[in-house]
Amino acid sequence: MIDFVPLLVLGALTALFGFLAFRAWGSKRTWLKWVGVILSGLLTLVFALVLAVALYGTFKLNQNYNATHPAADIKAAGTPAQLARGKQVTATCGCHGENFGGTNFMGEGSGAPPVGVLYAPNLTPAGDLKNWTDGEIARAIREGVHKNGRSLIIMPSAVFHNMSDEDVQSAVAYLRSLPPVEPDTPANNLNIVGALLIATVFNSAQTVQPHITQTVVAPPAGVTAEYGKYLVSISGCVDCHGDNLAGSRSAGGGGGGPPAGPNITTVLPKWNEQDFINLMRQGKLPDGKQVSEEMPWQEYDRFATDDNLKAMFLYLHGLPALPDNPK
Repeated sequence: MIDFVPLLVLGALTALFGFLAFRAWGSKRTWLKWVGVILSGLLTLVFALVLAVALYGTFKLNQNYNATHPAADIKAAGTPAQLARGKQVTATCGCHGENFGGTNFMGEGSGAPPVGVLYAPNLTPAGDLKNWTDGEIARAIREGVHKNGRSLIIMPSAVFHNMSDEDVQSAVAYLRSLPPVEPDTPANNLNIVGALLIATVFNSAQTVQPHITQTVVAPPAGVTAEYGKYLVSISGCVDCHGDNLAGSRSAGGGGGGPPAGPNITTVLPKWNEQDFINLMRQGKLPDGKQVSEEMPWQEYDRFATDDNLKAMFLYLHGLPALPDNPK
């Protein structure tokens, strides 16, 4: 992801205005000297700053983590039980489309941001994953690292980082079993605008996580708060409700990020178990109203069994009430 031409243009403009500032300094006319030095000097600084930020963003986009994040040598068994579990744990991966054939994050047409190519890729056997090992796919899910060693972009690996070895292998096995969806999505390639954004306001779009070096085991499955906490941690609740579940800090989905979810720690204690199940199964609030379409209850309906939902409610219902996170 190196946008050479704009980088060269920025370098040339920096050099040009630096040269003009130098020439202006040697002028014998006082007014021309200072006007030239000030204008050319300011433009030199502006282009030099933009160039430096663009180079830093380009470095970040191309930083290679293969040495520090080696992929595990694993092979998913693909048993019926593993495939069934994999179907569950991948149910919240809505960014890749209902059939996992991939989606364009930037949208189509003239309204698309000019940042380059950025897709949630095709995860079916028709996509590039056919050339990945099971360990590389597991690493991408939990650590946010591409096969080529670069950080993935807008991948919720922070959510999946705590996913157990058993569950991540089930996810890999299920993705391998999907029917191929044609065509494959284009390779992601952010341009200089994307590099500038990564270096400044959207640095969190890079989602590489600490390398996992030890076995990760989930709590025993059951209707317990401990298992409920695990399910909440791998299902993306924090994306919309905040890391502490006390409400999102973002402005909502209209600003390009996840929608702003309410403070669960103050809402759930007022609900009973059936209220929570109705929300996750039917998208209905306790008063009978349909929840906002921004709440992906259909994904959670596919993700969780009744016992899973009971465990999640047990954990969420027992959280201490926290003040709303500031927006």
